[in-house]
Formats: sequence, structure tokens, C-alpha cells
Amino acid sequence: MVKGTSHSPQRDRILRAAAQLFAQRGYHAVGINAIQEAVNLGRGALYHHIHSKEDLLYEITREYITDLAAFAEQLNADMDPRERIELLGRHLVLKIASHQAELTVCFRDVQSLTAGRRAEVMALHSKYEKAWRAVLVDGADLGIFRPYDPVVLKGVLGMYFYSYLWIRPEGTVSPEAIAERLNEMALRMVQR
Repeated sequence: MVKGTSHSPQRDRILRAAAQLFAQRGYHAVGINAIQEAVNLGRGALYHHIHSKEDLLYEITREYITDLAAFAEQLNADMDPRERIELLGRHLVLKIASHQAELTVCFRDVQSLTAGRRAEVMALHSKYEKAWRAVLVDGADLGIFRPYDPVVLKGVLGMYFYSYLWIRPEGTVSPEAIAERLNEMALRMVQR
């Protein structure tokens, strides 16, 4: 069980530091001592907030994919499918840009979770993917998009997901402009 599911400022600081370290070095390369040093806490104080390093990984991955899935689910199914893609894509890119370390961990390190936790987080990933699938199917049913193709769905999602590798919030191209460009490409991939 994860301690402190209601986030205190200290716990938030620990989660942010762990996400930064996991994103920079990889989950398996980061020890508890590195997290301790990053947040300037002794082992006892750190363990007051967590049970294990895996708790941190689990909470980071679960929190961010839950947020993405919740956003996707709240979109109105009656909305134009093109607009839904634009909203989904923009939300995803801006989330990656504003929480790059956490989303890096979410997309890259989920396989490091124990089986039960990994299955739970992967079910959330599937829920998010199904929301995108529903948009593509709706668009196809309306004659706006090509017939649904799971390979195209994976390609569209991959294009957005892998932006965690190269997006730079302070770069010359703003996250908003990147979202707009990726949305244009996604729509070209699916439209008739």
C-alpha cells in the first residue's frame, strides 16, 4: 500500500525528486540514498512518507495515466471527432511538457513495476487508448475519418507519446505550437 495518498507538500517534493532521478538515470539505477539526498531527508524521515522505491514509481505512473484517462473520458462523445483529437493531443503534449520527468517515467519505466501494479497501470493505459480508439471509430462512422485501423491508432499515439524524448518546454518551439503541429499530422493520418 502506498503511504500518504493525500499529497502533503513534502510528499509532492519526494515524488518530483524521484521522478526527476528516474527520468534522468532510469528507475533501476536510482537507489533510495539518491532520493534521500535529493530531498535532503534522512532514511527514517523518507520512510515516514514511503514504504519503498517502487511505491514512488507506482504512484507517479498511476497518477499521470489516471489524469490522462480522466481527461479523455470527460470529452463529450457528441463533439466533432476532429475537435476531440485536437483536445486530446493538446492535453497530452501540454501534460508532457509541464511534467516531462513524470511522463517519461510513466511511458518508459512502467515495466519495472511488480506484476499486480503493472497490470493496474497498464489497464489505465488501455483505458486511455480506448478513448482515442472511440474518437477514431466515431470519425469513421461519420465518414470523416478512414475506417478504423489499430496500426494507425498506435502510430498516432506513438507520435504524441514519444515527444517526451525531445520536447523542451523552454525550447524555440512552444509546447502549444508542438501540439498544434502534431494534431495536424494526426488528423492527416486519419482523415479521408
